Amino acid sequence: MLESILAEIDSEIARLQAAKALLSSASGTVASRKSGKPTGSAAATPVKAVKRRTMSAEARERIRQAQIKRWATAKKAARPNTNAAVSPIPAARKKAAKAAA
Repeated sequence: MLESILAEIDSEIARLQAAKALLSSASGTVASRKSGKPTGSAAATPVKAVKRRTMSAEARERIRQAQIKRWATAKKAARPNTNAAVSPIPAARKKAAKAAA
């Protein structure tokens, strides 16, 4: 039983090696290619220059103003609220300070 299994495996190995040899000889005759653009094709096909889109002065100004507004909002959010930390001066002290001046 074991000998028959080993004989089948050997015959399968031999068949696969024959197929590999056949395929490797066939692929040797085909010219190998590299991926990418073929050499010499750059001169054959002219490359069109990509036209850049222009923006009007009004559009640039709107973008500039919007960015300034975003910066101001970010700056305001980053700044601590100093008015809340300062306690208001009592009215009596205000009057005394005014009278002394």
